[in-house]
Amino acid sequence: MTQSVTSRSSPIRSAADLLRGDYRPAEHGEAILFLDIDGVLLSGRAWLLPVNRRLQGAGAKLTRQEASKLIGREAVFDACAVALVSRICEATGARIVVASSWRYTVGYEQTRAKLLEQGLPEALLHEDWACPVSGSDTPDKAADIKRWLKEHGVTHPTGWLALDDEDIVPGATIRTDALDGLGAREAAAAVRYLGGTDPGLGVRTVPDGDMELVLQAFRGDRIAACRWLEGVDARTSRGQRPSALLARGQRDEAVRQLSALIGADDIS
Repeated sequence: MTQSVTSRSSPIRSAADLLRGDYRPAEHGEAILFLDIDGVLLSGRAWLLPVNRRLQGAGAKLTRQEASKLIGREAVFDACAVALVSRICEATGARIVVASSWRYTVGYEQTRAKLLEQGLPEALLHEDWACPVSGSDTPDKAADIKRWLKEHGVTHPTGWLALDDEDIVPGATIRTDALDGLGAREAAAAVRYLGGTDPGLGVRTVPDGDMELVLQAFRGDRIAACRWLEGVDARTSRGQRPSALLARGQRDEAVRQLSALIGADDIS
């Protein structure tokens, strides 16, 4: 199923350029979003939907393989999470490559059909829209992602991102809570990481010097920096996120919060 595509090269940009939020990819498809399903689109919350609860009951009477096929046909995703994936792509020009273990359990074509049925626009899927499966019966999503990147000549470290409820590729994964799935804060962090802006999600331009300061405070960990800026782990309201404070010029308060978080007396 792998198709040969021409790799897209990207100019090297400073850490501030990558994080500040006014950079957009030069062309649609420059960035890649590796997408998980369980814990991202089909979360613990989504399993509380009546149709999904019925599936759980029916699946208990089936073999594991039969239950997986049933879920692939009839499960209902969190519509807000699906919309947020679309929003990330629209804000950053990213295209989707499926890295979910559904490739192994549900199968390629039914996985694609379910994503489209649940509202993911087909235009957002990469031409080679799913990672290849390994020869093992046990999914290794990290290895599958690295294999896809190698096959497509993607070498720029900031041109791709994984969305998963596990930290499958440390330093390049926006991790979701498996119970809640993809939320607005995680989506905002993903947009920030990929260099986009989205006022609706609260992702606005932050001064270059402030971005450099934040990145240095997190010792170059861009995922951690983006999560903090968009209030992911602190569950901060949009108007009080550190990124919002910096965008409004409330630098002292943002620096105070950052200093308290990392245990430094003076990072300004």
